[in-house]
Amino acid sequence: MDEPRGALAGMSAEAGTAYVMENDLSELFAQAEVVRERRPAKMVTTLGIDLDIQVELERAAAARGIGASTLMRQIIEERVTARRSPSRRGVTGETETP
Repeated sequence: MDEPRGALAGMSAEAGTAYVMENDLSELFAQAEVVRERRPAKMVTTLGIDLDIQVELERAAAARGIGASTLMRQIIEERVTARRSPSRRGVTGETETP
């Protein structure tokens, strides 16, 4: 392990911060690998849904071990993806716009 990385490995947050402020880490950054990942856009909005539907969503999400907002996002993504599918267009009489 190189010197800056080895020095930082077991430090507390406070000690690591002090080390970074006092040392040149340019070589460590030059060796760093860039990892690009899909990050979903965050949207904050209020959904006006019935309370019984909200309770049902929360129960279904809890049964899956995820949050209700995660389940809602998955449902929306699946629906939009399905509507984009060329094999679905025109089959049920639905329009192509979501």
